[in-house]
Amino acid sequence: MLSIALLSVALLGHSVARAGESLAEEHRRHLAEFGWSERVGAGTAVWVSIDEQRFRIVENGMVAWEAACATARNGSGSEMDSLKTPLGWHVVARKTGNGEPWGRVFRGGKATALIWKPGDDTREDLVLTRVLFLDGLEPGKNKGGKVDSMARCIYIHGTNAEDRIGTPSSHGCIRLRNDDVIEAYDRIAEGTPVLITEKKTKE
Repeated sequence: MLSIALLSVALLGHSVARAGESLAEEHRRHLAEFGWSERVGAGTAVWVSIDEQRFRIVENGMVAWEAACATARNGSGSEMDSLKTPLGWHVVARKTGNGEPWGRVFRGGKATALIWKPGDDTREDLVLTRVLFLDGLEPGKNKGGKVDSMARCIYIHGTNAEDRIGTPSSHGCIRLRNDDVIEAYDRIAEGTPVLITEKKTKE
């Protein structure tokens, strides 16, 4: 049984580092449907589960690090201007924000002079702290034409809506708490595969 402290952390959706813990058998079966072993093998990749609103770094079949995340309020999909989170295989094409202070505001993928702080009165959906740019790997699904994740500016990033992490609430990107996106940024190299899944969809 989970300790009260650990249960509290889980309920709040905070990150839980679980280095060395094997993926649950249900998760292994789910990832196998997407050819995880063929694409990743014993390497490192990121798995974003829309159903669970969880972000996992998986190394050699083990959970190296895990955090709550937020995917799109509008659900899953790849269409341009849909404000949905694209499914399928992606890659971290590039990263930006190394060494920037907590709360640095990015616009168009570039750092601005602004720094957001908790309590600031802003209604804008901000991209904060670190940015990992995703490029789709599946033509017709998340690559090319009107379904291109890179053209849609799909990122992994920090947010000023930390209170909504753990619920579908983004405009299509994958949001993490600012502390968590710093950790993820340091752990994830450019070129790392990223799989985004949703069991409820047949897309």
